[in-house]
Amino acid sequence: MVIGMRIKHARKKKQYSQAQLADLVGVSQPTIGNWESGNHVPRLNTMGDLADALGVKRLWLISGIEKSDDPNNPDPSGAASENPYLTTPIVHVAVHIWPKRSDDLFQSPADRYIPASLWALQPFALEVTDEAMSREFSSGTLVIFDAARTELIDGQLYLFNWNGSLLFRRWRSNPSRLEASAVPGKFETIFPDGEPVVIASALQAVRDLI
Repeated sequence: MVIGMRIKHARKKKQYSQAQLADLVGVSQPTIGNWESGNHVPRLNTMGDLADALGVKRLWLISGIEKSDDPNNPDPSGAASENPYLTTPIVHVAVHIWPKRSDDLFQSPADRYIPASLWALQPFALEVTDEAMSREFSSGTLVIFDAARTELIDGQLYLFNWNGSLLFRRWRSNPSRLEASAVPGKFETIFPDGEPVVIASALQAVRDLI
């Protein structure tokens, strides 16, 4: 069951209309409709309010995983409730080949999948081939991105659509700029005229030994 179907299922169980749920979460009714139809996904910072309004666990809403209360499978240590990592879902992330053009990113099947423990709505991974980021990511490093996180935050790493090509850079504000992480002077800092097109935010780096 995808996230939109889970939202719809939980809403109907509560006997809410889309407009009623929208009022509780603080969004518009069309936004709820877009979530349920799969046209858009909720931002992570909305998930808590949405889960509270629907009376469900945030973990279930994002991943479909619900902590078992099965007495035959207890957690005597209580570690799962005390350690957030143990309740973070394990997802299989599609690894794509770095395309020549940004429009081709999801056009070909995934090269393979890697397991990762993270909160992400639309995760995917790429092997970093951009030499401009070589000081932070050595050859063979896989970076996991979330296409649902496109809000620009100062200091974070993003995958950008830059003139039709993929560009992996750190976003800086005041002044707005895209910074490389390589040998000083080898790659220029980019100062965009307007807000750049964000494809996804970087979440994790994984050293690929295969």
